[in-house]
Amino acid sequence: MKKYVYLLLFLIGAVSCNKDDIKVYRSDSYISFANKEKDTVIVSFFMLGNLSECEWPIEIRHTGIPKEENQEFTVTVVNEKTTLKDGFYSLPTVTSFQPMSKLDTFYVKLTNYPELTTTNAYLCLELKENAVFKLGDRDYRRIYLKVNDNVAKPDWWNNRVVNYYLGTYSDTKFRKLVEVVQPDLSNPSEDWIRSWALEFKSWLDANPIPDENGDPMTVPVRI
Repeated sequence: MKKYVYLLLFLIGAVSCNKDDIKVYRSDSYISFANKEKDTVIVSFFMLGNLSECEWPIEIRHTGIPKEENQEFTVTVVNEKTTLKDGFYSLPTVTSFQPMSKLDTFYVKLTNYPELTTTNAYLCLELKENAVFKLGDRDYRRIYLKVNDNVAKPDWWNNRVVNYYLGTYSDTKFRKLVEVVQPDLSNPSEDWIRSWALEFKSWLDANPIPDENGDPMTVPVRI
């Protein structure tokens, strides 16, 4: 009989220990970027509308019991992996999670400069453990921003766009289109492309300029 009593007490103790272990584990808070390190984030000043600077959002994920108050987390620049010029980026003075949040966002300020029209520059950010947050999955502890101001032919500038709306593509034409019309390039539907072309045509009629080959810049869209 005593043997069964001892066995029962042992099992109760083991269950209690397991519950305590689970409670301790679940109380830990882990932090990570929402994007994998290998998934480089591309920031194009040109595609943003030829901006001189921008506030780029970075998503942060929290794993664990949500906090009832704002909790600061630590993010730093990895200098040896960063080629973006000093003085052309800045991080917030304080970065923190909002109460009861599993996903939050902070913003990196990026400033354009002339060399970005011909080259890519990288900004590498890394999370650091602090008194509140441990580090999450190793693949999500760093993030790379590839920053440029390059011009490139977009996928939507197809034969139909060439024939009916904007004509033959050139970097000069595309850059001027963005400068003049300031289109929302995230929504390149055919209706919007036609609208951009009409506005651009009106501007070109009043302000004739040459294209890359020296000929007058034109668009074939009809009113």
